[in-house]
Amino acid sequence: MDQNYKKNYCFGLFLDEIDKVELREIFILAKAKKKEFIKNKLDDLLKVIDEVSRLWMNDDQKIDFVFDNLKNIGFSKGMIKLAINELCRIFSYDNMVRRINKEFGDIRMLDQWIGQDIKLRAYPIGLLTHITPGNVFVSSIDSLLCGVLTKNINIIKTSSKVGNFWGLIWVETLKEAERKLGMEGIISDNIAIISYKDDIIDFLNQYNDGVVVWGNYDTIKFFSSNFDPKKKLILYGPKYSICVLDSQTVEEVIDDQNFFKALSWDVCLWEQRACSSVQTVFIVGEIQKSLLEKFAENLSVAIRNFEIEQGELSFDEYTELFKFEEISMANEALNEGKYFERVFLDYSPGFFIGPLNRFVCVKNVYTLEMLKESLKDYSEILQSCSIRTKNTDEFIDVLSSIGIYRFVEIGSIGFSEIEAPHEGEFILRKFSKLISRYKV
Repeated sequence: MDQNYKKNYCFGLFLDEIDKVELREIFILAKAKKKEFIKNKLDDLLKVIDEVSRLWMNDDQKIDFVFDNLKNIGFSKGMIKLAINELCRIFSYDNMVRRINKEFGDIRMLDQWIGQDIKLRAYPIGLLTHITPGNVFVSSIDSLLCGVLTKNINIIKTSSKVGNFWGLIWVETLKEAERKLGMEGIISDNIAIISYKDDIIDFLNQYNDGVVVWGNYDTIKFFSSNFDPKKKLILYGPKYSICVLDSQTVEEVIDDQNFFKALSWDVCLWEQRACSSVQTVFIVGEIQKSLLEKFAENLSVAIRNFEIEQGELSFDEYTELFKFEEISMANEALNEGKYFERVFLDYSPGFFIGPLNRFVCVKNVYTLEMLKESLKDYSEILQSCSIRTKNTDEFIDVLSSIGIYRFVEIGSIGFSEIEAPHEGEFILRKFSKLISRYKV
């Protein structure tokens, strides 16, 4: 790996490992940049980001380079390519325009005052630091670009698992796009991507206007307790997702290979590390045991034949998966379920959180009320649901009342809808503050 990819990137410069003094200087410099960055036209930012997306989309040479240097994250080359292409799709020019118009009602609001008597304008929060996750590596750039579009100054603190490599190679392409468009530094001089082993909460409290945290329970709890409550704290904690079918649907699709292929996408995409990944399939209604077993077996085959190869598991990941397989086979011996490779048909109700890496649990509950009862204690950690039932409106009414934010068709749960909110709120709106003026 090129030594530059082991460094930190700070507002146009590559820096070696940074100490506390240098980190303070980075935050001071970032704070000083806020006033000028807001003057940029949104359309110029859109054009640069769109050009970066064009440069990355389906570039197999870049994909190979990322894979060769990020094998430790457990994604295969095919999964890395899909993740990068999905990022590029989301941040294409037309999709960004659609998204901004949806979230703000009028894209011009990020550049100027909009309205008659009551005028509105979207202003940035200011200096945002993003505490990024290691579960899906593109998430750091996703969060960064949302901060850029809302004209914040952005610092990315990378996860220890992914490190700075992905962010720094992306910055190289960003600089290439800026040069191509004659807009050198418009974005690249206003972002930083850093790794820092020690706690930075004191710097965040002193210099930041807001912090965006993508993390596990302990990370969320830490920032909730320690970040200055007078400032903006945006939290995206651990979430889990499900699939819901009714027994009539199962009877109809039991021999439909295309259905199971679609469902396997909900299970296998992103190796179940995304919040939207399905870990439990609930089948609602009375159904023959033999049909449940055939359903689980068909899903097992679809998962094993998933068209994107699986990345190499770490020792810990392999051990966790092996443990769940052994538990599942033990439960089968106790007549508490039946195990098919990567699929456990569980005869007990309740919510299931598994080992990830393409392992899913299938459960049968007799009524919608029983499903609600199985999930009600997990409302704070539920996110998405892929669904196919005869009475979808009724199911959605009940499931949304216990915390599920998003409902999609089977096979699409791992992909983003451009104009949809995230966990009940629009991200770009959360990264902004709406200022109003009345007759002044």
